[in-house]
Amino acid sequence: RRQRPVCIRDSTRAGIQQQFQPSFRFGSIDINVADNAFLSDEARAELGGTGTASMAKFFGELGNRSAKNTRELFRFVGGFDGYFSLGDTDVDYELFYVYGETSNNRVSENDLIPGNLAAGIDSVIDPDTGKAVCRSQLESAQGDDYTDPATVDAGSCVAYNPFGFAQSSPEALDWVSADVTRKDVIKQEVIGGSLAGDTGAFFELPGGAVGIAAGFEYRTESSSTITDELTKSGATTNSATPDEFGEYDVTEMFVEVSLPLLSGKFLAEELTLDGAYRYSDYSHAGSVDAWKVGMVYAPIEDLRFRGTYGAAVRAPNISEAFSPTSPGFARVSDPCDADNIFDDPDRVSNCAALGIPVGFEANDNVSIDTLSGGNDALTPEESTSLTIGTVWTPSYLEGFSVTLDFYDIEIEDAIIEVKAQDIADNCVDATGGPDAVYCGAVDRDPTSGDIDLVRSGFLNASAYNTSGIDVEMRYNFALDSLGAPGELYLKLFVNKLLELEQFEFQDRPDEINVEVGETGDPEWQASISATYRLDDLSVTWQSRYIDRVVTYDVSPGGDIAEDQEFGYIPSVTTHDLSFNYIVSENVKVNAGLRNIFDKLPKGWTNNAMYDLVGRRAYAGVTVNF
Repeated sequence: RRQRPVCIRDSTRAGIQQQFQPSFRFGSIDINVADNAFLSDEARAELGGTGTASMAKFFGELGNRSAKNTRELFRFVGGFDGYFSLGDTDVDYELFYVYGETSNNRVSENDLIPGNLAAGIDSVIDPDTGKAVCRSQLESAQGDDYTDPATVDAGSCVAYNPFGFAQSSPEALDWVSADVTRKDVIKQEVIGGSLAGDTGAFFELPGGAVGIAAGFEYRTESSSTITDELTKSGATTNSATPDEFGEYDVTEMFVEVSLPLLSGKFLAEELTLDGAYRYSDYSHAGSVDAWKVGMVYAPIEDLRFRGTYGAAVRAPNISEAFSPTSPGFARVSDPCDADNIFDDPDRVSNCAALGIPVGFEANDNVSIDTLSGGNDALTPEESTSLTIGTVWTPSYLEGFSVTLDFYDIEIEDAIIEVKAQDIADNCVDATGGPDAVYCGAVDRDPTSGDIDLVRSGFLNASAYNTSGIDVEMRYNFALDSLGAPGELYLKLFVNKLLELEQFEFQDRPDEINVEVGETGDPEWQASISATYRLDDLSVTWQSRYIDRVVTYDVSPGGDIAEDQEFGYIPSVTTHDLSFNYIVSENVKVNAGLRNIFDKLPKGWTNNAMYDLVGRRAYAGVTVNF
């Protein structure tokens, strides 16, 4: 018997600072022309002397809206592994415990308090002192219907001069702005164990002993987000988000079996069947099953065929299931607007059924209010996948291999956060009349007909299909046969994307979103690398190819190239060079150049698939203590 205890404890702490543009108000600053204490006589006359003037401004004097993040990670891993003998068979076992916690404390500085700003800008001259004060602090300047707009500490209003730059006092700057906080904590706790062995002590199949593994796992996950009271009150420009809490636990059991049916026979060097089954019971999503079956067949030692078919699941995460209903904003192009009403054949009749007049022109150039949150009635996503491939490892060329794989994956009941635009569109794009579910989530102004509010959330609504082919070639060999020291490792990988389709709403299969060939989903991708190793030194050259893609929607009824300023992004090939050297057992150094030839995608894109930075150098040292 052998038993080995394992214990790992690590922690990290990082400070991250972010800078954003200063707070701003576009056209929503009202200046009382007759009374404002900071208007010059010339400006007052230019504005007509009376009435209200509208103003827009970036409040640079407050400073950038900066965010200071302090992120901490703690992890503990402990357990035992070993083996014991069962007859002539060794059975491996493992028992483990894992605890992890990540926290992020965020302080966002210089956020605007719009109500206080409105009160501070509504300034007048106090006749007793001759100084500028807030109208809210001078009763004689208030009319009968006056309402103080201040939302925080209204009795301490300080007059604010919005004209020019940095013309207000520090007290006024402090009164119209605030620092807000948010703390996020994510925790995970896992306990599990497994046993693995074979039936060699009891029986064997023609190809050998049956391999068996089984185990269990119990996992809890929780997260919390706590914001300050000022943010929750809605007094700042941030959304009034409530605190968020969520947790769930899952109990899982699994078994895996490998059946070696044949081995070392004529035209059957290997024939093995594999199977696996996992049962999971989620506290928030019920019980689900996952399974797979696979086969490996090698007619000769140099060539083997493999295939796997299986079903997998993904349970809703904490945010999807437990996020509280929170207010927000979204831009929605009204589908009943005269410019949009012919985008779907059902819109004309459905918009009329909602009482929208012919030729309706929506006021949809501003954001609308939204309410969104989690859905505790979500069920797990389900997928099926098929993989078929072959591996060739010629015995006459040591170190060389080629793999070819075809994959086909389908996902049903995929969880999506339904966008406000999709809800508005689905309301009037349904066949046979307006969709009662989606229309019930859209509020329109009874007078103007404009969309006022959209309620959204997470649904098991979507489906995905994808298929493709992967090819990989490797050749590793020593250079001594060429009279040179060291070893060379060559690798080529090619992907051909055959299909990538999304059905945003799987109950509407006619509304398909084809992605193949669009930005982020090229039809072809390839990478090639060459690594030279000599003792503790390694040098790698890597090249990556991304096929030409279009920037418009290629789906049936989608866009055309003429709709875009840049209709496509040409193919891009980038090259990297890296060096690694092991100085000692505890010290490693590395350096390199990324995107050596400074190749950037033409046109405009922010897709993360591309290198958007350009040529750059780096160097680093890793020291283990």
